Amino acid sequence: MRTRQTLACLAAIGALGALIGTSAAAELQSAAINSLQPIPTDGTTVSPVSGQNAPEEFKRNSNDRKFTLPHPPLDQIPLMPMPEPPAPGVTLGTGDVSMTFHDAETGETRKLPISAQSTNAIGGQSPDGDYPGFGNIIDNSDEVSRAFGVMSLAGGLDTWPRSGNVKLIMRFTDTGGTQRWFACSGSMQDPGVVLAAAHCIYARTPNGLVINDWADIIYVYPAWDGDNNNGPFGAPDSDEIIQNFGFASGTAYIAGSDYVNNGNFDRDCGVIRLTRGSSRNIGMLTGWYAWAWGASCATIQSRTYNNFSYPSENCPTAGLHNGRDMYYWAGSIDDCPNNQMQLNTGGNCLDTVWGGMSGSGMYYIDGDNRYVHSVASTSNRNDRGYYCKLWEQFVIDMQAFETTTRGTALDIEPLRFRTSGSNTVFQGQAFDGNANVSMVNATNNNPATDTYQIKVYLSTNNNISTADTLLATWNYNVDFAAMQTFNFSVPAPIIPLNTPPGDYFMGIILDTGADSNSLNNDTDTWDAQAVTVLEANADLNAVLSDATSGTYYQGETINVLHRTENVGTRVTGDVHLEFRASTNTIISTFDTLMEERNYGPVAIGGQIFVNSLVDIPSDLPPGNYYIGTIVDENSGTEISTGNNSIADTATITVIECLPDMNGDATLNFFDVSAFLSLFNAMDPQADFNNDGSFNFFDVSAFLSAYSAGCP
Repeated sequence: MRTRQTLACLAAIGALGALIGTSAAAELQSAAINSLQPIPTDGTTVSPVSGQNAPEEFKRNSNDRKFTLPHPPLDQIPLMPMPEPPAPGVTLGTGDVSMTFHDAETGETRKLPISAQSTNAIGGQSPDGDYPGFGNIIDNSDEVSRAFGVMSLAGGLDTWPRSGNVKLIMRFTDTGGTQRWFACSGSMQDPGVVLAAAHCIYARTPNGLVINDWADIIYVYPAWDGDNNNGPFGAPDSDEIIQNFGFASGTAYIAGSDYVNNGNFDRDCGVIRLTRGSSRNIGMLTGWYAWAWGASCATIQSRTYNNFSYPSENCPTAGLHNGRDMYYWAGSIDDCPNNQMQLNTGGNCLDTVWGGMSGSGMYYIDGDNRYVHSVASTSNRNDRGYYCKLWEQFVIDMQAFETTTRGTALDIEPLRFRTSGSNTVFQGQAFDGNANVSMVNATNNNPATDTYQIKVYLSTNNNISTADTLLATWNYNVDFAAMQTFNFSVPAPIIPLNTPPGDYFMGIILDTGADSNSLNNDTDTWDAQAVTVLEANADLNAVLSDATSGTYYQGETINVLHRTENVGTRVTGDVHLEFRASTNTIISTFDTLMEERNYGPVAIGGQIFVNSLVDIPSDLPPGNYYIGTIVDENSGTEISTGNNSIADTATITVIECLPDMNGDATLNFFDVSAFLSLFNAMDPQADFNNDGSFNFFDVSAFLSAYSAGCP
């Protein structure tokens, strides 16, 4: 149930959304509205209210294209050169505190007006605090008080607060038309907004290259682990994927106007919008930092600051900073010139600000929250490094930028589809545990309770689409709040029996009628689960054939206790069973067929355990026989057939019942009639006394045998 205060905030947000709309014109609005923003909440795990596992036949060709790496290998992309700081006492720019907006898709660029609501206070911080991400683990073991200069490798990158730090890959086009790639660092500021340095978003003349333009596109890799960046996208649990949260991208930015126009490093801050629909609001999983701006130097120097980044510039220890490793350091600030935080450094690999660290957020901890106060900006790689502070106009415009990024139109986005147990399964089987998918409402829309339908697909590549093999359909009844994530529990999917063994991807598609944006309704690349389908064998094992011992006449009925087990790795098809009589313990199709039985499918580990009444063929020659069984699938698809037959350990004796002339194992009038017919025809079968002639003595011998009967 919504509280009165929450409803009031949502009403205010709705009114604001109606005022500013969702177009680029909204960038001109600069009200300090963060306190009205809905804060993220974690919903519970919900199970489907209806639906079913109903896998269709496997589609061998889905005709959709897999996603491939959208840029050169990450470790081959050069760092964005970290600018040298201005000489002491030198001031660049005009002191302009405004921000400039740029949309690389449309080419629109506009300077944002100075807000009339600026307080001109010394400093401030976000009233909402940080968010550690949906279902994320919090691990603050790195955050200890120590002096800067003890930079160390960060571990557990998929845990908060490391997960909120990102590797940035930027593409620029220089004045000659050549595309140039560079790498920076950054930090998450909202589900779809990333904080960075302005010089990572707007390139002037890095390494002497004349660009003087905004990035064409920026790719964001949260908590990148530096592993296997040369191959295409692949398995979330292997070296074939970009860990730890995949990637996102954006083409809309704001940056300090005085840096863009004049290279003023006191305004070297900017933010990136992740494109809704074609990208992912990955911050809902990684978490994001709160912000702070301004503050006196005395206040700043009283705090401990923390910083995670991806240094990649050559340093005195060759090969140490490779751009693949996230490093952490913490300590106190040495000085506060202009709008900078200054660190006095030592010129060594682990005690100095190096290229590749540009844009990384420096934060302090207040209570349970982490506030990014500045971003890595400039360094002389020797005794000085500088982090540019956020300023009031920057955070005012950043908040408006975040609000527009969130939007007021409902957009439910599925992220991180994962199996809860093994991701290996046999053909025709269900996985050994349910799957889960994070369903994200990264908008300021507070919808009414609704039913959401998802469909589970198996794909031959990392692009989940309706062209893939449909496995299941499930419906969920959920009351989403603004900025809320639910975990949808997905019953263990079943793999079609005709699926060829191999590596696949599994994911879901949200019904397109559920929200306003269908472009991000499927779980592709990192958000899909890699699975391996193993060849399944319905291995029928004949383990018992026990015929009741004794002597039997031809045509008589015998009890046979028999058992067949499915010791294979899939459910069988319909089962066919034959009873055969053999003169040895090797039961085969060359032996006499007695009778046949048909049974339905047998589950894995299941069995057919039956006592059957079986007729001994009337034409089975007298003698000693082993009674056995042979089993197989009616479909004939079983591979392992070496254990499909078994014989009894003892024999039965079969003898003739001479007066049973018609061979029906019953003595009655029909046997007398059959004898007389044979006798009149002088058939050798009627020569009962075996004297070669047909007379009264044969009739007498038959009647004597008939009267004695056949037990």
